[in-house]
Amino acid sequence: MERGTEKKRTFADMITPEEYALLRTDEVREAIARARGRDPLEVATDRRVPHARLVATQVKYLARAERKLPSYAAAQCILPPRAFEQASSEACAAHKRIAGDSVLDLTCGLGADALFLSRRFRRVVTLERDATLARIAAENFARLGAGNIEVVCSSAEEYLAATTERFDWVAADPDRRSRTGRKLVRLEECSPDILRLLPAVRRIGARLCLKNSPLFDVDEALRLFPTARIEAVSVHGECKELLVYDDGTGPLLRAT
Repeated sequence: MERGTEKKRTFADMITPEEYALLRTDEVREAIARARGRDPLEVATDRRVPHARLVATQVKYLARAERKLPSYAAAQCILPPRAFEQASSEACAAHKRIAGDSVLDLTCGLGADALFLSRRFRRVVTLERDATLARIAAENFARLGAGNIEVVCSSAEEYLAATTERFDWVAADPDRRSRTGRKLVRLEECSPDILRLLPAVRRIGARLCLKNSPLFDVDEALRLFPTARIEAVSVHGECKELLVYDDGTGPLLRAT
């Protein structure tokens, strides 16, 4: 597809509602279980495998998840390819230093952050604006045994405008890709626009935990959030994300 003509794609475009229904059937779940460990290309061309292409895609991403998302791999979760590519690793998701009674996650996606937040909070509400991906996330949380996570199909803007609830924390990992796939760094260009939503976050009484690109400028982070803790998180020597804990305990900068 030529540049400029690319249509906007959501994470769940890689798995249609019909494919999602198939992935929940015993036939396809058992086929995936039997095919794990095989070459995905071999699986895709095996006429004995029902819905072979769909099964092969899951086999491929479950193999990759064994390192990035081992809990998801062990539970044989449903893995939409693009959602998997942009998901936080479990190592990073487990690291976020927040806890309390309730947390609102504005950007569910595949749900790795929400999963680990559920181990630090009594209740997690996580938002996903794509209906199919929201159903996939809820199905995966059930397979993972995370019973205290509520998936709401809504945009962050709509939910924050309507809710009367209060939360201890709000967590967000904004989409840092443009409609044409270009990487974005400026917060106001990402989706959702956290800077525009800050008054709504403050209204529900929450502190903010914001995940940024590792390329995000530390000085800019402190300018935008002058009383926040800023943490650069590296895994195996590679910086993976810049976290902003906007809870009034800064300014403070640390590297982990």
